[in-house]
Amino acid sequence: MSVPEGKRTKSKFEVIVKARNIVVHTIKITSNEKVFPKRYRWSFTGKLVDETVDMYKNLFFANSIRVVTKEDKILRRQYQVKALAQTYSILAMIQIAYDLFGLSTDRAKYWTELLMEEQKLIRDWRDSCLLYTSPSPRDM
Repeated sequence: MSVPEGKRTKSKFEVIVKARNIVVHTIKITSNEKVFPKRYRWSFTGKLVDETVDMYKNLFFANSIRVVTKEDKILRRQYQVKALAQTYSILAMIQIAYDLFGLSTDRAKYWTELLMEEQKLIRDWRDSCLLYTSPSPRDM
């Protein structure tokens, strides 16, 4: 039996899937030499792609941590927070691309919406975890 759409919860993996989609979208859009001239590859577009890849890797790392101890939770949260900060960096770079390269309003809007959805997913994931829950006697 399937769960009604209104009662479905979001999977934590959705945050990683959407992050990967952002990386792919960023690589595709920055590869368009009509929008992003080749001469800016080292000074701008490469850094933009690197930032999206780093965001994805940090979310991947956060998800790979098996939370058993307080330190595990802290480490996971650090990766989540770093990835969230990187989304803001990417948004700033999209604004620069819009101004510098004449990126179309529709492209900038779509790209920005992808990042804002990702930010919400990361925040929700980060906030869903209590900082530390002591293990129950049954777990010991």
